[in-house]
Amino acid sequence: MGRPEKDIDVVLSELVEVNRFVFLLMPGFSALELGSGIDSLAAANEAMGKAFFQWKTASETGDSIKSSSGLTVAVDSALPDVHREDCIVVCCAFNSQNYSKSGRTAAWLRQAARLGARLCGLGGGALFLARIGIAIEGPISAHWRMKPVFEEAYLDLEPTCTIFEEASNIVSCGGGAATLDLFSALIRQKAGPEASSQVADQLLCGSMRDGNCRQSISSLYGPKHRNEKLSKALSYMQETWEEPVSPSVVARQVGISTRQLERLFSRYLGMSPKTYMMVLRLERARALLQQTQMRVIDVATACGFSTQGLFSKHYKRHFGILPRDEKVVLAH
Repeated sequence: MGRPEKDIDVVLSELVEVNRFVFLLMPGFSALELGSGIDSLAAANEAMGKAFFQWKTASETGDSIKSSSGLTVAVDSALPDVHREDCIVVCCAFNSQNYSKSGRTAAWLRQAARLGARLCGLGGGALFLARIGIAIEGPISAHWRMKPVFEEAYLDLEPTCTIFEEASNIVSCGGGAATLDLFSALIRQKAGPEASSQVADQLLCGSMRDGNCRQSISSLYGPKHRNEKLSKALSYMQETWEEPVSPSVVARQVGISTRQLERLFSRYLGMSPKTYMMVLRLERARALLQQTQMRVIDVATACGFSTQGLFSKHYKRHFGILPRDEKVVLAH
């Protein structure tokens, strides 16, 4: 007795249900993020001995797109039809305020979200998903430089400096090398831990990080800065920067004297604790100037400066440019 014929709707659904990734490339995307994602999927197919994963690259018009490093990439197509089972990977620059919120790409992504497709924002892609109203609440992985922007502009989101976050059909990743960790997890979900491990071996990844691992800043946490007390002090100052505390308070928090704290900062960072706190505030200010439409005076206030004049003085001393000129330069 032969096998019963399958319902035509079941057959069609099986044909559609493939593990397909669509990499949406936008001007200024990271070639590292694109390569990490595609190479991971290719390595998974090789490990499994079959085309388990499929992928294609796309741009709004189908034209080639230039990356942040100047590499021009020819895409497979313009914006394709989307299926519910697809994973759309948004690759774009952090300065995504230059992208239209009402253009074809934004409309295409909103339609994909309505269909139930998985949307994955890498680096600046996570910020773009927030800007067009797709990522609207819950945790979101923000590159440490972009965390201030999320905190000021998207109050219902919970920006975290983790490797990646998954919330319903929205996946976000800090970008860069963390893309390898994200795709390792995505491959593990779809193909199992063995395939994921083989991919890590193929790509010479000594260890893969979980999504909740913290992003590290090499200039602060590199090998030469691995001092337990200093690390605690830096973490505490990064958490309390909105209400800057004195070096003596920081020293008490980590269990050392103020003089010892000063010596640690001088030895490992070449600056005083007060200077480091000022740098934190100025870096946050720069992110707000570059990524939001906030006025200079509002940025100054948000970053703890008593007057716009004082803010401008410190800003120019650190970056060599006035805050108002920063916004003019980026507008062109």
